[in-house]
Order: sequence, then C-alpha cells, then structure tokens
Amino acid sequence: MLDWIFGIIIILCLGGAIFIISRKLPELSALDVHTLPEEKSGKKKKEIIGKRIDARRQKIKENSKKYLTPFRRQWGQWQLKFRIYVGKIERLMLHEQAAGKKTEIKIMDLETEARLKKLVDEGGQYLTQNNLERAEEKFIAAIKLDTHAASAYRGLADTYFAKKSLEEARATYQFVLQLDKEDDSVMVKLAEIAESQGDLEEAIEYYQQAVVINDSLSPRFVHLAELLLRVGQPLVAREAIEAAVELEPQNPKYLDLLTETAILCQDKTLALKVYSTLCLVNPENKKLPDLKQRIDLL
Repeated sequence: MLDWIFGIIIILCLGGAIFIISRKLPELSALDVHTLPEEKSGKKKKEIIGKRIDARRQKIKENSKKYLTPFRRQWGQWQLKFRIYVGKIERLMLHEQAAGKKTEIKIMDLETEARLKKLVDEGGQYLTQNNLERAEEKFIAAIKLDTHAASAYRGLADTYFAKKSLEEARATYQFVLQLDKEDDSVMVKLAEIAESQGDLEEAIEYYQQAVVINDSLSPRFVHLAELLLRVGQPLVAREAIEAAVELEPQNPKYLDLLTETAILCQDKTLALKVYSTLCLVNPENKKLPDLKQRIDLL
C-alpha cells in the first residue's frame, strides 16, 4: 500500500516539474547569449585587443623592413667575399685529394675514344661554320657513344644556344654541370641565358658561382658589378668591381666604374683614391670634372 502511495507522489512531482519546464522553455530557447551585457562587453574588448595587435604587428613589420634591408645588403656583400674565399679553399682541398688518392676510372677503349673525339671535333667545326643542324647531329651521335661525355653535351648546349633554343640550351648546360661541377664557362652561359630572359637575380647567382671557381677573369667581375648595380646593390657591386681593379689596376673603364660605385656607396675616401688613379691613367676622360664635383658633395 505504501509503495503505491510513494509511487503516486513521485509521479505527481515529476509531472509538476515537466509542467514548469515546458512553461519556461520558450523563454530559454529565445535567449541569445550574444545579447547579454557581459557577452557584449567581452566581444568589444576582444575587438579592441585585436585592433591593437594588428596595429602593433604592422608597426613591427614596417620596422623589420626598415632595419633588415641594410642588413640584407651587408649580408650580400659578405656573402660574395665568403664565396670567393671558400671557393679557393675548396679548390685547394680538391687538388690535395686528387694528389693523395687514387680513383678508379673506367677506361674507354682507344677506338671508341677516338670516334668520340672525332665526332665532337666535327660538331665543333660545324658549329663554327654555323651549320647548326649538322653540328647537332654530330654531338648527339657522340652522346649516344658515351652518355657521360661532358664535351659532347657542352657542344650540344652551345648549338642550342646558337639556335636561340634557350630552354633546351639551359637544360643541357645544367646537365653538363652535373657531369662537371667546376665548369665555370657553363655557369657564365647559364647567366647569359637568365639575363636575356630578364632574370637578373639568377644571372647574378651564376656569375657569382663562376667567379668563385675562376677568379682570374676581370670581365666577369665587371659584368657582375653592373648587374648588381641594376638590382640596387651598390655595396656588393663595389666588392666585385674592386676585384676586377685588383686584376687590372690600370684599366680606365674599371677605374671609372669603381669611382661611380664608390660615389653611390657614399664612400668618399675610396672615391677620391680611385679618382686620383683615374686622373693619372686617363687624364682626357671627359667625366673627370663631373666625378670630382659629385665626390665633393659627399
């Protein structure tokens, strides 16, 4: 009997609770938490904080650009010096390793070697005569004879270059570098292709690699300096033209360019020094009065 009474009481309580909740449910479901004053205040604070963070981020970005640009130029200047130095050390180590270590070389039979040389020579002759189709045939025949003949690939790349098939020339020159990583002449060719296509940064990169491997050719340093000036890097250009002047200290063209570059770098001491040498070497240079006036303004 008591069990029935307790059961009825429990059912009545549950029924009452359900009735109350059903009355309040529309009000609860209609409540938008984003309309609460506390929520509105929190969102406003987040917006203010977000705007402050964005403003600070933009300021940091502008300051970074302002201060990092001179650093990047200085880094480029140091990088060129370091590459030349490291290149010399690497070449010295390679010579020492070659002298102290015997390497196994696959020897080609004399007959095949003679045929290969004949084909490459004939290809070179046709290339000189501007008979590009025949030159291409000879170099391809040589490559079929020896798929690792760097001289044959180099001749084929030169043929493509002469035909103005620049993409084929680029790909072939790049393959030559896989066979011979020290071929600085190929790097210069790749630089010329990049420059002709307007990619000055890539051209500069290849010229820098070329002068690291072979630092005895002043015209390469001069052209590298000219490219660096075109991309707005006078400090790095100064290092390149100074290297050219070291090789040819009496060359009036190089002295003229170094004076101009020193003026661009605001280096009055260097500009005066080189200007004095230029006056002795080429006193008839019509630019001398203008150069002196620009130096005096530094």
